[in-house]
Amino acid sequence: MVQNTLKPSIKAIGRAFIFILIFCFYGSYAQNTNVFYVKFNQKDSIGSPEQWLGKKAIERRTKYNIPTNKDDFPVNRNYINEILKDTLLHLRYTLKWHNAAVISADKENLDELLELPFVDMVKYVGIGEKDLDVEQPNFSKPRLKLKESDMSTTQLTIEDYGVSYHQNNQIGVVELHQNGFSGKGIEIAIFDAGFRNIDKIPAFLKHQSNGLLTYGYDVAGLDNNVISSDNHGTACASCFGAYDKGKYIGSAPNAGVTLFRTEYGSSEYPLEELNWCKAAELADSMGIDLISSSLGYNMFDDKRLSYTHKDLDGKTSYVSKAARIAVEKGIVVLNSAGNQGDNKWRKIGTPADVASILTIGAVDLKNNLGKFSSQGNNALGVIKPDISSCGVLAWVASPGGGYYQGYGTSYATPIAAGGVACLMQAYPELSPLEINNLVRITATQSDSPDSLMGYGVAQLDVAYKYQQQKKLSIQEPKFLKVDEHQAIISIPKGSKLTYNIFYHKKFLGLFNIKKTVKSGNFDETPDIARINFTNFKIKCSKKYTLKVDLKSPVGKYTLKYNDLSLCND
Repeated sequence: MVQNTLKPSIKAIGRAFIFILIFCFYGSYAQNTNVFYVKFNQKDSIGSPEQWLGKKAIERRTKYNIPTNKDDFPVNRNYINEILKDTLLHLRYTLKWHNAAVISADKENLDELLELPFVDMVKYVGIGEKDLDVEQPNFSKPRLKLKESDMSTTQLTIEDYGVSYHQNNQIGVVELHQNGFSGKGIEIAIFDAGFRNIDKIPAFLKHQSNGLLTYGYDVAGLDNNVISSDNHGTACASCFGAYDKGKYIGSAPNAGVTLFRTEYGSSEYPLEELNWCKAAELADSMGIDLISSSLGYNMFDDKRLSYTHKDLDGKTSYVSKAARIAVEKGIVVLNSAGNQGDNKWRKIGTPADVASILTIGAVDLKNNLGKFSSQGNNALGVIKPDISSCGVLAWVASPGGGYYQGYGTSYATPIAAGGVACLMQAYPELSPLEINNLVRITATQSDSPDSLMGYGVAQLDVAYKYQQQKKLSIQEPKFLKVDEHQAIISIPKGSKLTYNIFYHKKFLGLFNIKKTVKSGNFDETPDIARINFTNFKIKCSKKYTLKVDLKSPVGKYTLKYNDLSLCND
């Protein structure tokens, strides 16, 4: 299910239009066939996984010390050959992580396959187009020669960011760009319903000149044409990838962008989950570092196949298994929470329920929750969503080349994904789980996470500074970020902290008197302390001083922050 909307209560625009396009292109969309998931009970581990993994995939495993296992070996080809002896059956693709095949058949069921000794399970997963001419992925890169193809970010001004400045700055991305981290060297795969005109719009012209755009695969259509259907993927990809100086800069404009189409426009079946799973396997094999997915599943056209809230345990669905394995293979995965927070379902979908991925909720630029943003937690009580970013009136690119505002966790997800890619560039040694933890503990409400915004709005500038302190083994306390909302301080674990916020006023016009407006203390703090500047009376015209006294296992310290403004006029 595509997750973004222009208005929170309606489905993504363009679905009816896509239906018409598909109808015209194929002649008769009504020529459908049933599709089945066939799971095998055995798997051979013959040969070397290097036969099926690309160089970058192997390097990723080596970097994170990830051993190869049976998941890296393909499905036994003899099983497929035996099944296809029935000429009414056609192979769509195999799934090595599930040890399964996805089969099209002009039959009501495939129960006869259960008689084969190597078949463990057969399940109906929906309908698909009939008689598709299956192409093998070729991962082509569109090329374009430009007179000027610079994509630098360190000297960008507010004006250079255009309409995207505030949504980037909200999560600390602008500061990362200024420090030289714009996603360079990080390969991002985006899974979506299509990427119409992405090769033609200004946001991605320089990518083609610099070899940063790759056509992954259309798993839905089983071909290599990912740019002919749906606007949704184009909009989402722009959130992190766009470089259109003066108009729009994405959150990771120098990252590699690989496009995978996994969604159908006019139907909703578990088959789309399996398409996601196949895309994840392909992304792993080609060496992708991060997956950004603005998709989610819970209710299907055939209600018998739908999930319930208790199924959202991060383990039950087809797609949850693929998301978990992707992380195990060293890939960071971000997925949208969903846009059903204000309807009967309310909850997240899947794979947003997977504990080891980052699930993204939507807020506005003032950090207020978007009422449509789907709620957690997952069925096992794991905090979901993990973090939030701008998904209320977020700016995105259109297939016509302009930019517009829309609603959806679909947009919040790639905005956050780009920022995470910048963080991965800064600290390439961190594993996906370490990146996830770093992002969570530095978000705005990490000390009191909830099922609405998770650990809060991402603060990737804080994450960058905190990890820098940790990497250098610096024990001295340091202000990581101070704004009108809060002060975040890196401190040694086990410290005792007291603080005072005050200003000086003249008494009788002669004497300076210190006037305290707020004070407090923390006992036995973790290594990040957060002082919230809320719920007390202040005057916006005044400048305040924040004084922090710290007693830690390694010494006593005093920190001062002058000229503190406690409200944003």
